[in-house]
Amino acid sequence: MDMNRDSISDIIHLCIAINERASEIYIMLSRADDNKDLKRFWTEMANEEKIHEAFWNNVKKIAEEYKLPHVFDDPLATRNDLEQILEKVEILLKRWEKSQSMKNALILAYRLEYYMLHPAFEILYHTLKPLSGETDPEDTYDIHINRFIEMFVRYGSVTPELELLGETLQSLWQRNKILTKLVMIDSLTGLLNRRGFLILAKELFYLAQRNKENMGLLMIDIDKFKKVNDAHGHPKGDEVLKGVAESLKRSVRKSDIIGRFGGEEFIILLPAIQSTALKRIADKIRQGVENRKPAGIPVTISVGVTQGVIHADPDAELFSWIAKADECLYLAKTNGRNCVVSAP
Repeated sequence: MDMNRDSISDIIHLCIAINERASEIYIMLSRADDNKDLKRFWTEMANEEKIHEAFWNNVKKIAEEYKLPHVFDDPLATRNDLEQILEKVEILLKRWEKSQSMKNALILAYRLEYYMLHPAFEILYHTLKPLSGETDPEDTYDIHINRFIEMFVRYGSVTPELELLGETLQSLWQRNKILTKLVMIDSLTGLLNRRGFLILAKELFYLAQRNKENMGLLMIDIDKFKKVNDAHGHPKGDEVLKGVAESLKRSVRKSDIIGRFGGEEFIILLPAIQSTALKRIADKIRQGVENRKPAGIPVTISVGVTQGVIHADPDAELFSWIAKADECLYLAKTNGRNCVVSAP
């Protein structure tokens, strides 16, 4: 039995349960509140949580079909945290039911939102977005939190600490996003780092297998990059790396994922790509870098290409494809650089 997989599945179900409970509680608050302004506010909060439910329920269906990537360092501890959150929510709800005051309602709402800022939510928002096919809660949560702060400020006379609590919520949300990016994003180029790329690529490999779609994978290396550093210094070399990264982003679709695989090496995964178009796209990417002259320095790239439909285990296939594309990249280097070589 895969305990890690079971824990991740449990984490998803617990996130769904917390989200659903929040929606139910906001409906309760709306029905119990005589203040028209707050009644409308609680109804809007419940509706927004229902939008998030669509995301989670779609993720749950996908999780039942295939193995999800290992995105948590300690899935069991995360699962335990979320179980405790559900218990705390029920305790808070009972307190509000004993004294249904405006102050208790607002504090209950604050605690709900605070609990849903557990890092597990943000990590799953970020890593499962390519699979969900739904509105990403991360895209709407900034607005959601700001609306809470406005309401807390408006009713600050009821309990003066509410305004401070609202600002704390906003700060926690922003820090969670930053921490997730530190784990997934390369700080120099703004592209996915190796770990981030592999997590998202695994998800897309499973999705491509399910949909029987052709995918393409490119391994890219900046030609003679050591000479750039030797001639112009490492700060200028960093500017070149950022310029190449920007060129790559401009040359692909929003649905494609790009990573800095290490040093001057980059990797691109192109889902649902026509087999006849891939080499042309790879050459367009190569020409884009050559024409851009990042940081004012003429540089070129070599590209290794592989593609196909996923038939075997997607986890194993991903690393097999990377190895094949890397072999093609090596051939591109030995063939004189600044060219594209495709696997047969």
